[in-house]
Amino acid sequence: MSAPTPAKTGTTEPVAIAEGVRALLVAIVAAGWVVIPDTTINIVVSAVGVAISVASSILARRRVVPLAKLGPVITVVPPAPDTPKES
Repeated sequence: MSAPTPAKTGTTEPVAIAEGVRALLVAIVAAGWVVIPDTTINIVVSAVGVAISVASSILARRRVVPLAKLGPVITVVPPAPDTPKES
């Protein structure tokens, strides 16, 4: 017997989207440091990337429902298999 699988809703988890945005921002900032020779512009691009990353994380975590608000958690423990009796 297998555990029930959650229903597919067709949506992606908000935190996963935030992580994707963060990875994209890291790639853009890294490319900026390689391509743009001006350090001041690189610092500004990095600061904007950090600000967008923080905003993305905050917005994504607002959509997450804490486990405590979902109600009581019922844990189902399967019965132990019968152990052979010693003879």
